[in-house]
Amino acid sequence: MDVFDFALQMELEGEEYYRGMAEKVQYDELKKVLLALADDEHRHFKIIKQAKDQVFEQIEEEPFLEKVKNVFSDNKDAEIITQLRSEQIDVYRSALVKEKESVALYKKLQAESEKETAKNIFNQLMQEEERHAEQLEHIIDMLNNVNDWVESAEFNHKDIY
Repeated sequence: MDVFDFALQMELEGEEYYRGMAEKVQYDELKKVLLALADDEHRHFKIIKQAKDQVFEQIEEEPFLEKVKNVFSDNKDAEIITQLRSEQIDVYRSALVKEKESVALYKKLQAESEKETAKNIFNQLMQEEERHAEQLEHIIDMLNNVNDWVESAEFNHKDIY
C-alpha cells in the first residue's frame, strides 16, 4: 500500500469515527462539532485524492470550529453546563488523542516520502491536524475551567480565554 492509499484510508476512517461519535452523543452542539470534524476529514480525503491522481484544484479551507457556536454563549444555566461538560469532556479527549495520532502519522509520512509533492501534502495535513488538536485542547481547557471558577474578591485571578 502506498502512502496515498494509506492516508486516504485513514481519512475515511477518521470521518467514520467522528460521524459515529456524533450519532451517539446527546447534545446538539457537541454533534455539530463532531460532524464538522468529520467534514474536515472528508476534505482531507479530497486533498489526498487529488494529490494521488495529480489533479490539483484549489480546495477551499474550512476551519471546522468557525461553524460551531460556543455551547456556553447562550446558556447560563449551570446545571445544563455541568451535564454538557460530563459528556463533552470525554468525547473531546478521545478526539484529541486521534488528532495527535494523526499529527504524528503525517509527520512520519512526510519524513518518509521521497516526492516533494507528497511531502508538501503531508505537511499541510499535519498542520491542519495540529490546528484541530489545538482547538480541542482549548475546548477541554474551557470545560475544565467551568469547575475551577470561583467568584470572590479573594480569588480574583481571571485567566484570559
